Amino acid sequence: MKKTVSRFVMTAAIAASMTTGAWAVQEAEADLGSVTGRITDSEKRVLPGASVIVEDLHTGVTTDINGYYKLPVLKPGTYTLKISYVGYAPITRKITVTDKKSQVNNFVMSEGHELKEIEVQGALSEQRRALQMQKSGMGLTNVVSADQAGKFPDSNIGDALKRISGINVQYDQGEARFGQVRGTSADLTSVTINGNRIPSAEGDTRNVQLDLIPSDMIQTIEVNKVVTSDMDGDAIGGEINLVTKNTPFHRVLNFMVGTGYSWISGKPQWNLGATWGQRFFDNKLGVMASASYQYAPGGSDNTEFEYDTDDDGVVLKEIQARQYYVTRERQSYSLALDYQFNPLNKISFKGIYNRRNDWENRFRVQYKDLDEDVQEITMETKAGADNTKDARLERQQTMDFTLDGQHYIGNLKIDWAASYSRATEERPNERYASIKYKDIDVASGLQDVGGRQPYTTVAIPSISDEGWEFDELTNQDEDIEENEYKARLNFELPLAKGRFGNKLKFGGKYTYKDKSKDVSFYEFDGEEMLGDWRKQVSYKIRDGFMPGNFYPINSPFISKEFLGGLQLYPQYGDEVYEEEAGNYDVKEQITAGYIRFDQKLGSKLDATIGLRVEHTSLKTNGFNYQAWEEAELDDAGQPVLDEDGEPQMQDRESLTPTGEYKHDYTNVLPSVLLKYRVNDDFNIRASFTETLSRPKYSALIANKTFNLADEEATIGDPNTEPTTSFNYDLSAEYYFKSIGLVSLGLFYKDIKNVNVETIGYYTGEELGLRGNTNEFEVEQNMNAYDARIFGVEVGYQRDFGFISPALKCLGFYGNYTYTHSTTRNYNERLGITDGDDVKMAGSPEHTANASLYFEKAGVNVRLSYNFASEFIDQMNTGARALDRYYDKVNYLDLNASYTWGRDTKFTVFAEAHNLLNQPLRYYQGEKDRTMQVEYYGVKVNAGFKINL
Repeated sequence: MKKTVSRFVMTAAIAASMTTGAWAVQEAEADLGSVTGRITDSEKRVLPGASVIVEDLHTGVTTDINGYYKLPVLKPGTYTLKISYVGYAPITRKITVTDKKSQVNNFVMSEGHELKEIEVQGALSEQRRALQMQKSGMGLTNVVSADQAGKFPDSNIGDALKRISGINVQYDQGEARFGQVRGTSADLTSVTINGNRIPSAEGDTRNVQLDLIPSDMIQTIEVNKVVTSDMDGDAIGGEINLVTKNTPFHRVLNFMVGTGYSWISGKPQWNLGATWGQRFFDNKLGVMASASYQYAPGGSDNTEFEYDTDDDGVVLKEIQARQYYVTRERQSYSLALDYQFNPLNKISFKGIYNRRNDWENRFRVQYKDLDEDVQEITMETKAGADNTKDARLERQQTMDFTLDGQHYIGNLKIDWAASYSRATEERPNERYASIKYKDIDVASGLQDVGGRQPYTTVAIPSISDEGWEFDELTNQDEDIEENEYKARLNFELPLAKGRFGNKLKFGGKYTYKDKSKDVSFYEFDGEEMLGDWRKQVSYKIRDGFMPGNFYPINSPFISKEFLGGLQLYPQYGDEVYEEEAGNYDVKEQITAGYIRFDQKLGSKLDATIGLRVEHTSLKTNGFNYQAWEEAELDDAGQPVLDEDGEPQMQDRESLTPTGEYKHDYTNVLPSVLLKYRVNDDFNIRASFTETLSRPKYSALIANKTFNLADEEATIGDPNTEPTTSFNYDLSAEYYFKSIGLVSLGLFYKDIKNVNVETIGYYTGEELGLRGNTNEFEVEQNMNAYDARIFGVEVGYQRDFGFISPALKCLGFYGNYTYTHSTTRNYNERLGITDGDDVKMAGSPEHTANASLYFEKAGVNVRLSYNFASEFIDQMNTGARALDRYYDKVNYLDLNASYTWGRDTKFTVFAEAHNLLNQPLRYYQGEKDRTMQVEYYGVKVNAGFKINL
């Protein structure tokens, strides 16, 4: 803590000295003036990233996300300004600067000559703004507006991300949940809102759940594939920055209402949205408020398979058929405020709150012990209490609130921010009830073993069969929460103007995080609590089950309504420590400082050199769990014997705190970026950066969890090292006059200490159990290996007007990324030698997107395709034939809309998702060895928007 205070004192001292110097500069240059303003188009839309050049001085700036620019400290006189923007006619204007004055010059841009023959609106106008921001930036950034990538409000922000070059997404319940950038796992990419990394609502990952955030709450998505030193360093894959709606230039008022349908649930869904914005007090105060609500009944059809190895190779142990019914409700609210005291000083506030409720019921048929002589069938119901609709409620919430300011003192720019972020996940009264049928032969009816969908032809016995018995009844409560507090302070000082102008930027940031996971789990006597449970069954596994009609349709399960109505109080049950062994509390502090120097090397070449230092201080607390069997003793302390005269064994378990563990480390992260402008439309970029990725919290807990009876264990390690990477990038991009670009990029990453989730095998003695030579199956996240990734990105987007003017209404958007990964320097626990061909976990070799669109006279139609190849997801160190792979995906979506009206605009829209009924699929070792496959079906929606 003393070091942290010292750093802040030093930062404050530097800030004070720079401010004093700036005031001195201001006094010395008191006769100088400045020019500020805002760039908009004829429709009063702000133009972020516009280039504003003082041609006489060969210097200039770009407009910020709200379209504002500022040219400070100009000597009195007349200057020529040139304003340019993709797809707009350049503006050249003379301005006169007087002493001691800060004057405002706003500019309105009109369509360029290339676009005057067509009406530019909707996705096309948004695409133009996105391309300008991408073109003007120093780093390698892909920018996509919400309207451009996913216009309709039922899609979450992850669905929009999959359209970007080099991006792959992973799915849950048919919606994109996690994003992967450039062949790296989701753990290696940071997700930020307005530049702030936001916490995760889940306990076992730092990744942000993208399905929490509706796309209509986001103004722009920025994917920064190359980060500069003034950005957070934890971005090996890149940074996904979600920019919420900013304060408007003029009054904004729009509404949306929509509905949809999913064939699995057979129920309609509802979508509502509203946005209002206005400026007050002579445009000094800006306000923008947005709200979104989505209610979507759905579900999925799922089968899962468990394999093991023996002397004969890989054997099938278990088959599961699962029917999910999920109702998803999303709510999101945002507020943006800004107040401009004068052209040199303004403050702003941005806040966003997201909540997603998932009410889930699951009905699972489980065929166990398929590699044994006799088998067992289990029928399990997953539900919740009656106050959560008899369904398991998972409530995830995220929020981020930021207050920031921007001030100019002479030539010095100062910006600061303070923010609070929070993420939580609640699962109250998550209940499971199951019945089982033992000693039944289902293996004799196995079909398609070794194929993609093994099943058995043996029918499930009638519920009246006396072979059925109660199995288990449990109730779980889970609470996960993470709080983050951040403060930053930046200084930016131009040092020279002209063709060889430069500027210095430096600052610091402090982040404090506190995350905890708390699970309470109880098991109950089902026979006592349920009574005659045979009268409380319902029949599930629906007709039309998508994995195949050979699975047991209309099978008996404990009724969700009956299960939800039970009073499962802790005093009536037995606490199960094993399920609570993953509880933890983590505190993390990150103190960062940086320096950045931007140098112009003539009129065409720009260079940025930076250095960032991040110090991480970690404290963890968890629990050690151990389970074993011991002889049951009578009141006299003697062993109780069974009917065979053997000691009667009973289960024992213990849960003890690990105590507090600490781990500190410092990362020094250099960066060098070059940008060469061949001409106004052609950029070449090159860069070297170093970045890092911190391990997920659950891997950092110093716990060892043992189940001696099942010979299973889980290991955590607070000394797990962060993953670091040297990143090299070379890219070229050419921007067409008529909105569009073609780009080519090469990238190479040299990654150290890759963290990988593994399943391996240890003896009891290796785990610290003295004298225990049995082999345990161990789950562990470890620094598994070093890796290299080489990749190529190609992008193209353009209308077909270059073929014929009549084809300007048609266009194509496409990109392809090839990624090749290799690994080396393996952790000895993996049992891998350098000669083995092991790909980096989470790294698809091929990703591609293609979109064909038509836009004319208010009609917009888009057919979009997305592809990603398979990749290894989890390593099995004991049997590489059981490595887990995420299978390839092919998605096809269709969007259509029609907009009319001049001052008041009306839009009707329709959309069809997942036309190919692409399932989520994992396999083990071989492509035909299915581990899990889950189908979601086609979803459709339609609606109406009005923009007043």
